Amino acid sequence: MDNFYSLDVKFAGKCRVEKLNEVREHMKAESITHFVLSSLDDIAWLFNIRGNDVPNNPVIISYALISMDETILFVDSKKLTDDIKSELIKDGISIKQYDELDKCLKTLNNKNVVSYDPAKTNMWIVNSLSSDVKKLEEQNYTTKLKAVKNDIELQNMRDSQITDGVAMVKFLYWLDTNLGKEKITEISASEKLAQFRAEGENFKGMSFTTIAGYKEHAAMMHYSSTPETDVELLKEGMFLVDSGGQYLGGTTDITRTMVLGNLTPEEKRDFTLVLKGFIGLSRAKFLYGSTGTNLDILARGPLWQYGIDYKCGTGHGVGFFLNVHEGPQGIRNNHVPAVLEAGMNVTNEPGVYKEGRHGIRIENMLVVRKDEETESGQFMSFETITFCPIDLNGVIVDMLNQEERAWLNNYHKEVYEKLSPSLNEEHRAWLKYNTRAI
Repeated sequence: MDNFYSLDVKFAGKCRVEKLNEVREHMKAESITHFVLSSLDDIAWLFNIRGNDVPNNPVIISYALISMDETILFVDSKKLTDDIKSELIKDGISIKQYDELDKCLKTLNNKNVVSYDPAKTNMWIVNSLSSDVKKLEEQNYTTKLKAVKNDIELQNMRDSQITDGVAMVKFLYWLDTNLGKEKITEISASEKLAQFRAEGENFKGMSFTTIAGYKEHAAMMHYSSTPETDVELLKEGMFLVDSGGQYLGGTTDITRTMVLGNLTPEEKRDFTLVLKGFIGLSRAKFLYGSTGTNLDILARGPLWQYGIDYKCGTGHGVGFFLNVHEGPQGIRNNHVPAVLEAGMNVTNEPGVYKEGRHGIRIENMLVVRKDEETESGQFMSFETITFCPIDLNGVIVDMLNQEERAWLNNYHKEVYEKLSPSLNEEHRAWLKYNTRAI
C-alpha cells in the first residue's frame, strides 16, 4: 500500500496553513460554518499532499471537513507515515478514519451552514446532514483557488515543460531515425516515450494513458492501442501522439502529429488548417472578462471555412501535479461561465478527425497573463509554455499568412533556445533542422 507524501512548499508555492486561511476568509464572508470537500484533487491541493490511489492522478482517497476552528482529514490512517501525521497535526489538522465523515456531519444542527459542491458531492454525504441544517450549494471555493496558479507554481510549471520538451525531442528523434530500421508499433512507441520521460528530473509518472494513433486510428479522439488493435508504423501517413507526464513541478499534456511519409493533398491541407487554428488561439488578445467560449472560434474558424469541425472542446485547465483535466476554465463552443483569470492555464488543441481516414491534433499548454491596459479596459493574452517542434512536413506554407509564419518561426526559435542546452550534439542538430524558419 502506497504512503501519502507532502508536496514541498518550494513546489506548491503556499503552505497548507495559508490555503486554509484563504478558505476560512471565504467562509467568514459567506457566513459558512462548515465546508465539506469530497473531490480528491481539491483535497490534495489544499493540504499539499499527494498519493497514488488513482492511476495517473497523484491524489488520495479522502474527505475533508473544515470549520472556523477545526480541520479534519478523513483518510485511511494506515497509509500515513508518522512524519506526515506529525506534520499535519502541527498545522492544526486532525486525522480521522475515512468512513467517519457521516458521524461528524450528523452532529451538526440548525445553527450550522454547510457548504458543498453539488457536482462533486455524493448523496451519502448530503443525506448525512440533518434536514434542519442550512445547506449552501456552490462550486468548491478551492476549485477557484487552485485554478489560478501562484508565481512559484507557474515557474515550476515552466521548468517541468522544458524537461518534458526534452523528452519529446528525444522521442521524435528516435522515431525519425529508427522508423523503417526496426519494427515500431503504436504500443512500442508509447513505451519508448514513457522511458524518455522517466529520465526527467522530478518525474512521478504519466499524467494519463498515452493516445497513440496511426493513420485512421488517430481519427478516434480518445483511442488507446491494445494488443488486438496495435499496428506497425510505416513510412507513410501520420502518427498522432497525445501524452503527458506528472512532475513534482507540474502536470504536462502535449499532442504532436508526426508526418511519417508522403501525405495526400487533403491530409496536408487539414494539417495546415489545424495549425492555423492553433496559431490563432495562441496569438489571442482579449478583453478581461472573456471566457473560453468567447475565444473558441479562433481555433475553429479556419476549419469552419472548409466545412470541417471537431466534436469536442478546444482546451481544458490542467492541475498542478494533479489531474490533467481541471476546471472551472476551459475553451469550448458551448457555454463556459468561468472568466479567464491571469495565472490560469489552459490547453490549446484543435483537430481534424475523419473516420476511417486520418486524425490530426496539435496541442500546447497556455497560461493566461495580463496584457496592456487601455481606455477600453484590461486586455489579456496567452503565454505558451509547451516547447516541442511542430512537424513542418505537414504544412502548406502558402496557406499561412505573414503573421502566422512569423508566429511559427518565433515559436520554433524559442523551442530550440530552450531545449538545445539539455540535448546532445545529435539531438541538437536534429532539432535545429526541425525548427528551421519557413
